[in-house]
Amino acid sequence: MLQDELGLPLFYPTLFATSQLRNVGAAVNTIRNKLADLNVLLRWEQEHGRDLIAEFRSGRFLTIADVASLRDFAKLDMRHLASVEDVAKQRKQGVVDFLEASVASSRAQAAIGGQQHFNRLSTFADYLEFTASVVTQHQNSPQAAQEIARMAEALRKHRPRGLVKQREQDLDERSPPSELVERFMAIGAEGDPRNPFRHPDVQLRNAIIFGLLRHTGMRRGELLSLRLDQFELGHEPLVWVRRNHDDKHDSRPYQPVAKTKERPLSLPEVLANQIDRYIMQVRARVGPARRHPYLLVSHRKGSTWGKPLSVSALNSQIFARMRAVDPAFEAIHPHAFRHHWNYELSVSIDQQNAKAKSGAVGAQAPAISEARELDVRAFLNGHRSKASGVTYNRRHIRETSDRAVRQVQAGLKRRDISKENSDESR
Repeated sequence: MLQDELGLPLFYPTLFATSQLRNVGAAVNTIRNKLADLNVLLRWEQEHGRDLIAEFRSGRFLTIADVASLRDFAKLDMRHLASVEDVAKQRKQGVVDFLEASVASSRAQAAIGGQQHFNRLSTFADYLEFTASVVTQHQNSPQAAQEIARMAEALRKHRPRGLVKQREQDLDERSPPSELVERFMAIGAEGDPRNPFRHPDVQLRNAIIFGLLRHTGMRRGELLSLRLDQFELGHEPLVWVRRNHDDKHDSRPYQPVAKTKERPLSLPEVLANQIDRYIMQVRARVGPARRHPYLLVSHRKGSTWGKPLSVSALNSQIFARMRAVDPAFEAIHPHAFRHHWNYELSVSIDQQNAKAKSGAVGAQAPAISEARELDVRAFLNGHRSKASGVTYNRRHIRETSDRAVRQVQAGLKRRDISKENSDESR
């Protein structure tokens, strides 16, 4: 939530976040991003001496000039706004005679990207439409409702146009090539001389991180929120992905949490043995780790020693150092493993269906229908909607389509050759 100078929650941003975002199940990061957008809106109000809530109460709504001003302000990078404000103040201090004035170059103001600008203005439109409707609801005025709709529509029309949509190729490339994943896993394994981490305990922990991402397809937040009581490491080992939101044992400022539904995921025996060894022989010797139930801990001596591993440590330390080993590893990040796992799931289903259709020995399981595949993928990914799995299957669909086209082309070529031979024989 956003707070004022006294540390009290700001009423309308909190009401908006609670009723319009949290109550409809928006993810924590989504709420945080939209509150950051509202912080920009509040800075615009402060810069221009405006109180939009008071204006709405009196029946005054944003004009086109206000919308244009807000659009231009929302384009600025807030991290550099302080220096921009200082320059503006300096310009106001001295006024020169027109004859003494001269044209001077001005430094371009730091701006954000088009997509972020689009998102900011979308949040502004939603928030201002909501707050204006709330503060004027007692008036029961059709005219006020029309003005509110006009204001929101004007904001949305001023969003940047012509944004380049992500190409299908980019979506495919989210799933890295299998040989690249195999090389990454080999270098990140215990005892490999190319491993950038030298301490055996850290190598074991990292091998578990890479193994869990590779073999379960879980998200980064789900990985870092794993507790010891979520593992069953006996016969047919598995891990439960659970929602541990607002856990009192989590000391991280930004708690990584599960974004999707709870579900059990099978583990390979080798990975299960590594996890068991890490818990019993490595983690047990780290004193601070005994005060919380999270599996993955920091082994760096200092204030974070033994505490739950953070998102920043996973990204800026573990994966960043692995990328330094090989430039090709730039394509490897936690979410890339999720895409690759879904690709391997598709390949495995194709293999199972091929065996079932051919009647091969050992093909005891029946073929998996397309509808059944959607159910399986949605369950393993924790998706509520079956359509959510489409993005993760693009690489496999593309490869399957390429093979089908090549088969058609090969058939046409054989038919043309056969026809030529027949004509020559005549």
